Amino acid sequence: MRQPIQKKKNMKHSLLAILCLLTALTAHGEIMEERLVVLFDSLKSCDTDSIKDQLNREIQITLGEALKGDESFTYPFDKIPNLGKIYSDDKKIRIYTWSFPYADRTHGYGGFIQTKNKDKVTTTPLNMSREAYLPPQQGKIATNDWYGALYYKVFPVKSRGGNYYVALGWAGYDAASDFKIIETLNVDGRGNVTFGKMAFEKKGKNDSRIILEYSAEAKISLTYDASSKQIIFDHLTPIEPGYKDIHAYYGPDFTYDAYRQKKGIWYLEENIDARNTR
Repeated sequence: MRQPIQKKKNMKHSLLAILCLLTALTAHGEIMEERLVVLFDSLKSCDTDSIKDQLNREIQITLGEALKGDESFTYPFDKIPNLGKIYSDDKKIRIYTWSFPYADRTHGYGGFIQTKNKDKVTTTPLNMSREAYLPPQQGKIATNDWYGALYYKVFPVKSRGGNYYVALGWAGYDAASDFKIIETLNVDGRGNVTFGKMAFEKKGKNDSRIILEYSAEAKISLTYDASSKQIIFDHLTPIEPGYKDIHAYYGPDFTYDAYRQKKGIWYLEENIDARNTR
């Protein structure tokens, strides 16, 4: 008769241990979040570029510590309004990004990407080896040479050449221009991430990512419509013909283009009717 009682006691002790562990992890997350709130508030109110860089490094270190455990993948971080947090549509990727302005109206950035494979979470910092830059439309980019951007949408794409993800983002490039980006993410079996896959075709030319550079005074739309498998965006033109290829003078002309996906490749379609997809 003692064996069932002992088994119940062992189960009770195991449940208590799990509860204590979850409580400790939650408390740790809350402590780290409070530290991050202070750091982000300081970054927002600071007027000195060198101190902003120091605060940004501290944020990167502190958030990196907070993201070490697998449970961080679901921790909300709701108390930090200046920290961007998005999940991929399949809930296998979580991206954290933030930005801050410099005195010359350029921007600094920070970020992390988490990938989830079953119960294993891999956390990768997005490190900038130089100042924020306009990435090329072709070629791979490592996470330790990140260009800097705020991602607001990420979704999976099935492809015969290997499945991948597409992320949509915004970046303040310089005082004169901003850009939006359609980026591709490759994730290997260990959860490691690289940017760039030859997945876009435009008039016979293949690209790894799409850059939409435009005037910092303008606003443009870049969205994904899952029902039609289209990435829809404003068509950009110069305000006058003489400003051709000077993107600080580009803005929307109230027509729309799209990249439509077919078997993992995105094909450009110009001047689409976006009324039923926006």
